[in-house]
Amino acid sequence: NPASRYAMVGVFVAKYDDGVRVAVTGASQNGVFRSKQIEDALNDDFSATVLEGIKISSDDMLSDIHAKGDYRAHLIVEMSKRAVNTV
Repeated sequence: NPASRYAMVGVFVAKYDDGVRVAVTGASQNGVFRSKQIEDALNDDFSATVLEGIKISSDDMLSDIHAKGDYRAHLIVEMSKRAVNTV
């Protein structure tokens, strides 16, 4: 968020010998969580293109004056793509 300089959504992607781990913060009412949906996709094919069809549910996402839940859900996928491209 440009006004406050805090990240609305943070995504951490780690690729290990035994698989991929994806952690998300700032998006959900439940705090930090792992995205099994993105992990499963990246375990099959570790590329940003495999995430193109992923849709994250906005049901538990935060909604406030900065962003609605569906936008935060969208950001999870987009930030995951960026993280994969940097690994």
